[in-house]
Amino acid sequence: MAMNPLYPKLSKLLSLTLAAGLAIAAPLRADMNSDLAFTAFAGKPVDIDSLAGGQIQQERGSLLDFQRGISVQSLYIIDAAPVDVAHKLLTWTPANHSELKVWMHLSLPAKPTAADFSGLGTLPDNGSVGYLLNGTANLDPDNPSLQISKAEAQGITALKAQNLDKKTLFVDFWSQVLAGRIDNFLGDKFATANYAISGGDILPFNEITSLIRSDPKVYADYHPLFSQTPLYASSKLAPADLYYECFDVEDYSTLGTGAIYQITNGTAIQSADIEFYLCSGIYADVELEKIWPVTVNGKTETLVWREDLISTANVAYLHGMERLASISLMLQDVQQGVNAFRAEFK
Repeated sequence: MAMNPLYPKLSKLLSLTLAAGLAIAAPLRADMNSDLAFTAFAGKPVDIDSLAGGQIQQERGSLLDFQRGISVQSLYIIDAAPVDVAHKLLTWTPANHSELKVWMHLSLPAKPTAADFSGLGTLPDNGSVGYLLNGTANLDPDNPSLQISKAEAQGITALKAQNLDKKTLFVDFWSQVLAGRIDNFLGDKFATANYAISGGDILPFNEITSLIRSDPKVYADYHPLFSQTPLYASSKLAPADLYYECFDVEDYSTLGTGAIYQITNGTAIQSADIEFYLCSGIYADVELEKIWPVTVNGKTETLVWREDLISTANVAYLHGMERLASISLMLQDVQQGVNAFRAEFK
């Protein structure tokens, strides 16, 4: 989910490649029994006509062994060709939909530097963003309250010595941190990149791999894609899009950086949006889509399966009804996001 890719040649090449793969591989339908066998919808009735009419079918994901993990799955149809849906996943910005409370979402060049994060200076003046600005200005480098390493936290000392105003301090500090996190992810340091929290260190690599391995069927289906990302590969597939964003988590803004990867897999297109660093509230966020062509009333449309996986301290100790309530809220949030995404095609 990114805005205006800064490398259009790559996006164009991706579109052509996906289109060519679909043209030679796929009948214009989705074989529900086999295509959805790896999902939470396996063996359950799927009404194509209802989905084509705007319904979103949802299920909670598998019961994760990973204590901090929570997941939900969704199924819906978009009146567009699969290659167009795949491209929109790279080029749309949730910041255009105020109900999602995404304050900023911007694409980055393939190898960003701190200078590429000037969008941090355009965040709105609201209470959610204000909390993060104040949290940054009051950051104790010896005991950081935000999700950064102690080495990263030390960088604020020199900036504070320059007597910068609060907003400039915020932009300069987080530009350095986010650029460094992306460099770790795309380089060879992601597996060991960490940050300190009150209960000990968090390694985003471990959070993400624990999430994606929690459902063996989904993991097996997506392994051809995962194996080409920094999660596993030594020679890596270039991200189809690289982005940074700022959004609200329970009235407190968080900054995040992520990468989207896409490949064709048989008759389908697979997409993985891996948000590998967040500065507060959430430890990791993964969004998976698998899309197929499907015929509705003689017209080619797109069937989309989506899974959202989140690691957060907030659900670590929830059980029974409390955990189910948390899942219900997540289902509502995802449904809101799906509706916003589908609105881009009207």
